[in-house]
Amino acid sequence: MGDLELLFALLFAAVLLVRGADHVGVPYPIVLVLAGLGISFIPGVKPIELDAHVVLLVFIPPLLLSAGWYSSPRELRAESRALGLLALALVLVTTVVVAVASHELVAQLTWPAAFMLGAVVAPTDAVAAVATFASVRVPERVKLLVQGESLINDATGLTAFRVAVGAAGIEGFQSGHALGEFVLATAGGTLVGIGVAWVMLRLIRRQPDVTVSVFLTIAAAYGSYIIAEELHASGILAAAVAGLYSGWHQSEFFDADTRLTASAFWSIMVFGLEALLFILLGLQLDSILNDVGDGTAGTLLATGALLAALVIAVRVVFALLPLAPGLSLRERIVVGWCGMRGAISLAAALSIDETIDGRAEVIFLTFVVILITLLGQGLTLPPLIRALRLSTPREWSPEEAIARLEAAQSALDRLDELEDEDRVGDEPLRRLRDLYRARFRQCMAVIGGEKAPDALAEQRMRFGEVRRDLIQAERAAVLGLRNDGKVSQDVQRLIERDLDLEEARLR
Repeated sequence: MGDLELLFALLFAAVLLVRGADHVGVPYPIVLVLAGLGISFIPGVKPIELDAHVVLLVFIPPLLLSAGWYSSPRELRAESRALGLLALALVLVTTVVVAVASHELVAQLTWPAAFMLGAVVAPTDAVAAVATFASVRVPERVKLLVQGESLINDATGLTAFRVAVGAAGIEGFQSGHALGEFVLATAGGTLVGIGVAWVMLRLIRRQPDVTVSVFLTIAAAYGSYIIAEELHASGILAAAVAGLYSGWHQSEFFDADTRLTASAFWSIMVFGLEALLFILLGLQLDSILNDVGDGTAGTLLATGALLAALVIAVRVVFALLPLAPGLSLRERIVVGWCGMRGAISLAAALSIDETIDGRAEVIFLTFVVILITLLGQGLTLPPLIRALRLSTPREWSPEEAIARLEAAQSALDRLDELEDEDRVGDEPLRRLRDLYRARFRQCMAVIGGEKAPDALAEQRMRFGEVRRDLIQAERAAVLGLRNDGKVSQDVQRLIERDLDLEEARLR
């Protein structure tokens, strides 16, 4: 079986494993990594070598743009103190602590190699934590900090890694040069991300084709990364900033069709990339063991376990500090425990030049730290969230209720204007007013500190059930017309899409 056939087989297996992970209540990245580990030891299965440049170029830009798209610059700015401590200070502290410890524990590691190891394991990977949050709800502020941190700390850690690689070269380490490179990489990545997103949004507004618009969002992810890297800036930060900027302004430039199509496309694309990335991560163990040799693997495994414990301890202690006003101790504990490392760390380690001393040891230790943090923290995170009683059901917050109240009131005001203009009949007008008044009353109940009245909730539930039943009848009628040859399939799909959107709104 060739690499391409094996890749498709792994992707199919990943889909089945994700469904299995849902049934057993385990975050799917953990199941995929364990499956990759198991597959790597099957006789006759040729391992797929994970090329660092392929990972950084193919997988990382769209994942970062998607994460930035659903983040809020205003909320991130409000948490700037906590994010600065987690994504900047904590990354640098972790880099130094791991470098010192690994240099003392592993004789083969020079100081530059030790700092490379510290830099690649310092950034966290939020994919596993976010996958856990999808099944176990946590306060939105915790989720914001974990996701926001991951958008920034990759740039911090990988920039520190590039400085360490430079220190291993002829020029050696120069603190002034390192600081200047860090500032230029950060500023350049930010400017490139904003510039690419700005151009992409205006190109989308100038043409009506939904397919081209979605393609432009993909081009923005890869374009921002490639342009920034060519300019020796941070491509990772550029992709994340492009997502932040375009996500914040998308309502001004995207129409409803583009938003719906792009949302569906990116959900599928991100799922496929994440699933494939984690299962490929597990497949690397066999080749990594061959690089270090069986003689030193046991000693390095114990060293990696010690470094993983050190990484976890540093983060937990750091998170227990007063990160931000109003963040409770229980929330800080959860933030501290969301320190899983992932594929970006391994990709950075694999990108080390083969001529650098200690390369094999750095890759092996990185892999051990990833496994221990991903499995140990990932498996215990859901029980920890439940034990701290931070898991909350989905309810409207007062902020959401106020926003929905304003939207309902604006709709009612617009209905009055349409009535004065005689643009709507009496019966449709009455039904629309009843709909928005019901929403208005529900929002007022939440804002007043009370739950929506049981009678109203029951009425809304009955309305939804009846409306779904009617939509099914409409859909069946249109399908019947198509099957009888009375309407074309294009007309049937156009009407069915409208019915699907209406059914989605009812959910």
